[in-house]
Amino acid sequence: MTATVYDKHAAFYVDFVDRGLASENGYPRLLLSTLVNCLGDRLAGARVCDLCCGEGYVGRYLMTRGAREVVGIDRSSALIDAARRRAAAVALSYRVDDAQALRSASDGEFDVVVSQLAMMDVADHSRMFAAVRRVLIPGGPFVFSVLHPCFEGRPFHVRDAPPYVLDGNGQPIAFAVRRYASEGFWESGGDGVRGRMGSYHRTLSTYMNDLLAAGFALERLEEPLAGGDAAQAGLFAEVPTVLVVAARAA
Repeated sequence: MTATVYDKHAAFYVDFVDRGLASENGYPRLLLSTLVNCLGDRLAGARVCDLCCGEGYVGRYLMTRGAREVVGIDRSSALIDAARRRAAAVALSYRVDDAQALRSASDGEFDVVVSQLAMMDVADHSRMFAAVRRVLIPGGPFVFSVLHPCFEGRPFHVRDAPPYVLDGNGQPIAFAVRRYASEGFWESGGDGVRGRMGSYHRTLSTYMNDLLAAGFALERLEEPLAGGDAAQAGLFAEVPTVLVVAARAA
């Protein structure tokens, strides 16, 4: 498989994830707890696909919460190598594969599929939905999180069209939503993840309608908010920057 943008920036991305996990009130931990809550008892003894797994922190966490086995899948061979080095359980395994096809996975191979903050990196989300539906058992849950398409995940450019409205002290007091209906690939122009890797934006209705069309039934939506960290107070305690979608194979 050809090298990906995540192969090019693997060291940066692993450091970014590690810094997020080190924060008690960071979004990675908040999303992990939300993910487990959405799965409930269905995680116990399940064979799980951690789709677009990156360096594997989601799969490692799910193994501590009752999963029988976790298979991490990602297009980036560099991140899969990092995940293998960090794996601490025999029941954790990893594959280099494209989430839009999942050629390495057989029909109905998994009891559960999860994907953490990765849908924005997938060029064709409809193909990914179809592939996930194929590899899930009937009734199996599919839980994924994305940058909130209405707020954080919409197109912006840090210099020409900054993402926030600032007060006199330079603190964000509102999101600047300008191009919500403009679906497609964009880059933030900054030096963070979306400046280096870019992002695919879709409206909320596009995500939901295409998920249903792929053969899923929607269970619930969650919009977790940043909590007690002083750096994340104010606007980010009132407006969600991530969206968690829980569905099941119909």
